[in-house]
Amino acid sequence: MEALVVLLFAALAGAVVVGVRISQYTARGRGAALHEAARAHGWRVTADGGSRTLRWSGPPFRPGSGAARTVVSGEHRGREFVAFEYVDEAKPTPHAKTAIPHRFMVVTMTLPAAVPELSVIRRDPVESVLTRALDVPMLDVGDDEFSARSAVTSTDPLFATTVLQPLVVDHLKRQPRWNWRFDGATMLAWDKGRLEPDRLTARLTAMAELLDRVPAEAWRHTAS
Repeated sequence: MEALVVLLFAALAGAVVVGVRISQYTARGRGAALHEAARAHGWRVTADGGSRTLRWSGPPFRPGSGAARTVVSGEHRGREFVAFEYVDEAKPTPHAKTAIPHRFMVVTMTLPAAVPELSVIRRDPVESVLTRALDVPMLDVGDDEFSARSAVTSTDPLFATTVLQPLVVDHLKRQPRWNWRFDGATMLAWDKGRLEPDRLTARLTAMAELLDRVPAEAWRHTAS
């Protein structure tokens, strides 16, 4: 019986070691792929983003919590961007002893001007909580299908309707739903999960294609 217990503990320890090594190997593979993509595009990669997340207060960030890691910066289609992996550890309940890490790929892109806040967040139970955290009323852009897919909030309804004209709304309806917002002179987009080359390139392209369709008159709406 004792021998069986020893074997079970040995097997468990071995499984843990194997799991850790697989995780380390996978992480090295992701890092190598990201550096390779960065070299191909002329981007820069740094390991730590420091206090970068303190610049923003809205989703997906929690005030005073989380860290930016694996920061990638450069240009995509003539627009400057910074992307990073936002890691935030939170306890599932107030009395829980262990915090659960939450990871988001966050991509920011420079806008032509500082504009009023505008947020377009896909509708689902979790994201609805984030939408309410903005503490501004949801807007109707005049398209029922789009409104069923995404919740729109803005500090300036006129600016929101200027951006979300039919051409832009029709374009967004043809794409998979994603979360994005304008915050000052920055556009932010975020997705759950890790920062990976293919996901980053796809998100950068989606952001650039959206901005290409925003009417020029929208950038004349300055943030108050």
